[in-house]
Amino acid sequence: MSDIHIDKVKKQFGDLEILKSVEIEIKDQEFVVLLGPSGCGKSTLLRILAGLETETSGTIRIGDRVVNKLSPKDRRIAMVFQNYAVFPHMTVFENIAFGLRMRKDSEAHIQKKVKETAELMHIENRLTHFSGQLSGGQRQRVAVARALAMEPEVLLMDEPLSNLDALLRLEMRAELKTVLDASNTTTIYVTHDQVEAMSLADRIAVMNGGQIEQYDVPTEIYHNPATEFVGSFIGNPPMNFIAPKADWQIAKPNTAKLGIRPEDFDVRFEPTAGFMKSRVLVKELLGSHQQLTTRADSEMIRINISSDLQVSNGSDVFIRPSENKTRFYDQAGRIM
Repeated sequence: MSDIHIDKVKKQFGDLEILKSVEIEIKDQEFVVLLGPSGCGKSTLLRILAGLETETSGTIRIGDRVVNKLSPKDRRIAMVFQNYAVFPHMTVFENIAFGLRMRKDSEAHIQKKVKETAELMHIENRLTHFSGQLSGGQRQRVAVARALAMEPEVLLMDEPLSNLDALLRLEMRAELKTVLDASNTTTIYVTHDQVEAMSLADRIAVMNGGQIEQYDVPTEIYHNPATEFVGSFIGNPPMNFIAPKADWQIAKPNTAKLGIRPEDFDVRFEPTAGFMKSRVLVKELLGSHQQLTTRADSEMIRINISSDLQVSNGSDVFIRPSENKTRFYDQAGRIM
């Protein structure tokens, strides 16, 4: 069993608190993404899990073992970095075999594991090549194959796709999800890219300022963000957070703001009872839909509408949020 329990883990550098008593449980064979902006502590938490940095306090357990005082090699983990770390003087075969040779596995086992993981990552025809003969995507496949060849209990991945172009990232996301689902490995994946997080994760831990703001399945994070930060970080464009409007008559007592996704508005083009007028400032055609940036009562509100509807900059639309899609937030920015 490779479930992971992180209990009240803190990390401080002098007076600077990088991690603020982080608590999280990860199930065996689960794919969990640590998502957040630069400086939120996600990579620090990953490096503490790997044993590359030491926590100030708290406990880390992998399976039935407390690993705080274990060296990285004794934690039964493997790690894939942003820069691939593929050795240029070694062939693809020897890169994949590197950890197995350091572990002094038998040659027969090395041959078997290299062949299996190379086929899994679709690089079996590159085993005699050096890294200079590979594309960025192929080098990333080598790094993942090298990690999987070690049959780790836990695989840690630190922004592994960020150096790839958009089309290759899309391809690699799909491959990674398929490969890791078949590997029976518990995976923790760090990224600042919400699309990666939403498409890969079984659960997402959204981090901000050294703590976890919300930890849940992707659909719940998207539709029911626990805080204003989560709603503003997840979604493109992000959730609208606006003051309650008398026209709508849907606010709870003590509501500071309503949270509404751009696609969750009912839109009319003529004045309608219960709808609020909003002026279209910018119209953007985004393929399957149009994104309208509008202004109502001095607030900016983004709305998505069908691409075949006719609307122009400077015109008025009349809007009301779908009642069952509206979320209510208090003065502290937490969901009510």
